[in-house]
Amino acid sequence: MAEYKRIRKVTCAFLIFLSLAAVSVPVFGSTVLGDTNIEPVTSTFNAQYVEALTKITVTQPTVIQSVSMYLRYTGSDGSQCLKFGIYADNGGAYAQSNPLNESLIAATQNGYCFMAGNFGPAWETWTLQPSDYLTLAAGVYWLAVLPKESYGTIYRFTYTGLYPAQNLDNYGYYMYAFRASYALGFPPTVFGANPYGYNGYLILPFDSANAGQHNAPYSFYVTGT
Repeated sequence: MAEYKRIRKVTCAFLIFLSLAAVSVPVFGSTVLGDTNIEPVTSTFNAQYVEALTKITVTQPTVIQSVSMYLRYTGSDGSQCLKFGIYADNGGAYAQSNPLNESLIAATQNGYCFMAGNFGPAWETWTLQPSDYLTLAAGVYWLAVLPKESYGTIYRFTYTGLYPAQNLDNYGYYMYAFRASYALGFPPTVFGANPYGYNGYLILPFDSANAGQHNAPYSFYVTGT
């Protein structure tokens, strides 16, 4: 009996050690890129448009494994899905740089869908399938989305300064959008040729409610290692 109690005590201690080890191992090397702020106003996603919403600066090679957006929607049937892409930046001054004539760097092949029912306002995060991991070298890029339907709202910055030129020197900047096919996915450049593009023209800046404003960044970030 004494031997049994001794073995049981050692076994329990070992199991407790394993449990503590399992919960206390930190995750190193996680990188968050994008706008983690909850911005003050909303815009509706636009079906069959590539929307370049948020600029990011990558300082070291990164593999993106999840995507997060601050969203609100009601009555979802789960059919609204998004594809995620990343375009290069043309290297202009901070608030004046843009993705014009720049290449698609990486994009998901699969769509990631809204939950059924009502959601938010809250952060919604999608874990990418391994085949959709997005690999980036150091550089400046644009986080873009390609919605299947015109449904759901995402939170974004709005310009509140006294005059437009003021905003070129601080937080906000334009977003960019152009027509594309959800089924075909992201075109290889911002000026996509047919059948991707809309007569080869980019609509800039574009927003369903606030065209012509400094309406980015959007509450949109990615996480990787």
